[in-house]
Amino acid sequence: MPEPRWIGRSFGRAAGGYDALSGLQASSADALLRSLQARQLPTPDCLLDAGAGTGYPTRGLLALWPHARVLALDLALGMVQVARCRLQASGRVSFVCADAGQLPLAHESVDLIFSNMALQWCSDLPAVFSEWLRVLKPGGSIAFTTFGPDTLHELKAAWATVDHYTHVMNFENLAGIHQALNHPGWSGIELTSAHRLIAYPDVHALMRELKGIGAHNVTWGRPRHLLGKATLRRMIAAYPPAATGAGIQATFEVVSGFCSKAMATQKQVET
Repeated sequence: MPEPRWIGRSFGRAAGGYDALSGLQASSADALLRSLQARQLPTPDCLLDAGAGTGYPTRGLLALWPHARVLALDLALGMVQVARCRLQASGRVSFVCADAGQLPLAHESVDLIFSNMALQWCSDLPAVFSEWLRVLKPGGSIAFTTFGPDTLHELKAAWATVDHYTHVMNFENLAGIHQALNHPGWSGIELTSAHRLIAYPDVHALMRELKGIGAHNVTWGRPRHLLGKATLRRMIAAYPPAATGAGIQATFEVVSGFCSKAMATQKQVET
């Protein structure tokens, strides 16, 4: 898994052009917001947008709950700065540059945690969910999306034909995410997975987009030297063409999750 400082730097550098390239992330945020609206949750007082990026999902949360206070948190300072420029006029958003697994928030201070396409960058999911459990009020909920293990499997397989380095992250599967939520404090765990196929004119276009949104290779097993043109050509040759039409396709597995913090028991209340 990548180190947090690398992630922060990578996404910080990408902040300025992120929105123009992050269509999948935006559509994922929209779908997660619609699912929350359909649940008709109690009106929250305080929301945490964990991995807010440039503030796109934060705007949706503000629209969905017009009187709530929103904490827009991101590990990348560049993202936080862009989000602040766009949203500070609302007066209901506080901007925080911090790790989603080390929240500078008080115990039981948040009603809802929303996180769109950020958990895949967290190396210790049980620790993140434990921290979220700490800051949630009893009865509060979390709603999140992340990438599943089939994401970019075509690119991963193509790279595997040319060297032994890690060029694509290994994403957690449903069983692993469920295990990370294996704590008596959580109730009503729901996890679903859906696959998206996105077309690109060629492999170069896919790789430019990944780099443009800050999602290029920052894993520990990445090559520490410049890749030769011959190596890149062999990888591209090994990438499968689209089943229909020209160009290539890339698979993205989107995992969605929802659960709530159990209400305090009578014994806990008496204690």
